[in-house]
Amino acid sequence: MALREYDIDYKKPAEKFFRKHEDVRQKYEADLAVFLTDESSARVDVKNIKGKRCEYYRMRIGSWRVIFMIADGKITVVNTILAGSRGDIYKKIGGLN
Repeated sequence: MALREYDIDYKKPAEKFFRKHEDVRQKYEADLAVFLTDESSARVDVKNIKGKRCEYYRMRIGSWRVIFMIADGKITVVNTILAGSRGDIYKKIGGLN
């Protein structure tokens, strides 16, 4: 299956996190490519967040979590909202607009 064309838009909190954790960014981008192609996506730990924020997904990368949403169009845009430790990330979701 061919890779869908996509663009990743990093919001400021996610960009700040990834500047300090470049290894997590590389793993996130690689796993995101696998997730979007649906090829062996079972090996990528992505789940839809339940509750009010049902349009958001979370990706688990070790003890880190990355929150993102997908906007489909001609080019799929992946809005990377937050990234951080498992303990803190879910507390920060409450403040999202």
